[in-house]
Amino acid sequence: MSISLRSRFRGCLLGGAVGDALGAGIEFLSLAEIQARFGPSGVTGYIPAYGRTGAITDDAQMTLFTAEGLI
Repeated sequence: MSISLRSRFRGCLLGGAVGDALGAGIEFLSLAEIQARFGPSGVTGYIPAYGRTGAITDDAQMTLFTAEGLI
């Protein structure tokens, strides 16, 4: 099965946005702080950040703007 280049790019952008949303609430915390708040497994799902759960930050937005500029 061959995956198109377009699908690969889309997957990379989506994966980056999901990762950004998962890490938004802990971006500036140390591992010790994360484990103190969420337990030894750390974050296992979306957590509140910037007033919403699963927030996408400026990092994902800049990636999308760059991709749009390249297109």
